[in-house]
Amino acid sequence: MKKTIPREFLNEYESKRERFQDALERITSLLRLRLGQLAASEDIRGRIVDARVKRPVKLWRNAARAGLSISESFTAVEDLLGVRIVCNNLFDITPLVQMIRNHCHPLSIVEIKDMVSSPSTSGYRATHVRTEFRNLFVGDEAAIPCEIQIRTLAQDAWARLSRDDMYGKDVPPSIQTLARALSTQLSAMDEIAQLIRNELNRCPEKASDIDDSDYVSPQKLALLYKGLFANELYEWTLIDWVRILDEIEVEEIGDVRALLNDAGMRKRLDNLANRIRGFPLQDVEWVIYSALVVSEATPSAGIKAVKKRLQEEWDDIVTTARREALSSMPDNFEEFVGMLRSGNVPVESIEELGGIQSCSRCGAAILKPAQAAEAVLDYYGNPDFDDVELETLFEEATGVDIPEVESVDYNGACQYCGYQMTKDD
Repeated sequence: MKKTIPREFLNEYESKRERFQDALERITSLLRLRLGQLAASEDIRGRIVDARVKRPVKLWRNAARAGLSISESFTAVEDLLGVRIVCNNLFDITPLVQMIRNHCHPLSIVEIKDMVSSPSTSGYRATHVRTEFRNLFVGDEAAIPCEIQIRTLAQDAWARLSRDDMYGKDVPPSIQTLARALSTQLSAMDEIAQLIRNELNRCPEKASDIDDSDYVSPQKLALLYKGLFANELYEWTLIDWVRILDEIEVEEIGDVRALLNDAGMRKRLDNLANRIRGFPLQDVEWVIYSALVVSEATPSAGIKAVKKRLQEEWDDIVTTARREALSSMPDNFEEFVGMLRSGNVPVESIEELGGIQSCSRCGAAILKPAQAAEAVLDYYGNPDFDDVELETLFEEATGVDIPEVESVDYNGACQYCGYQMTKDD
């Protein structure tokens, strides 16, 4: 690396590294905030699964391939900063793009690449939003390019599979054909998933008028919700709401309105949700939980019931996420060693176990061999295999998506930062 990359470029990269990392942290913080708000207001589900500053080797290679100068490499390589958002359905993509366009200043959109309706020849489907980040408080600084990739779950699955199996390899035409066929099949799954979501999100019929003395009915409740929250109520939420109101024998619309207008209780439950999961109630949750509080003998008992339900639901989410992250771990230690020796490292699983962490200096993901080995042994119940140098296998691990191994000289730092700190010494 040191022989092929100009020293002038490395020095320039080092001088700008903290600025790039700070910009990335600002962007991801803003996106997480907006994603939470979008989920609460419109049930658009997206989450950041990756964010990085392009490493110097790849940055210089891209710049050199494009014929860019050293200074241009920091302003013209479109994915100098990269963020990947994975959403549930095709339905989520357009609102996410609009969120970036309208509510994510100081990001400005340069170009939108629609590779969903027009996939690449390999079968890759995604939406790439090219943006520029400008520090509003430092007007004379050049904009920093940032590419935000938006993929559905199915699109992300194809991209990960194809990257693991085909990236950088001389793939024969027959395999390329199969890869495109797999992309087509996963795209069909996206379409079916969208049909399911459309049906679940179908808005129920609303009454034409409403009065507080009216008896509770699905049509009246739908109109009440629309009037209070300026949004449509999903039919599956309405069914649950009607059931709970019936159980607590709330008969008139005025009584339901009083529950929903209880700002003090809403604030208490929002604080509760924030403590458990990090974001407040959505309106569709509030209509259910406001009734759930009343279903108990006292308000304090009702709040405890809501807390229990929120905690159980969040625990289920965390457990499911952990189970999915560890799904690529083989059944036994011998198979894992064989997988590792073949160069196949289950990155998400190792990250979940704590063997992949952030560089203490620049924040890049790094593989920590000692911690990864200890975590894997603990996962498999500390098997007795004296002839396996697991830490060494992690140190020698190679692959496209495998983070670089931490610096030999500086624990907790990536190799590049370790090299820079060696210079400092």
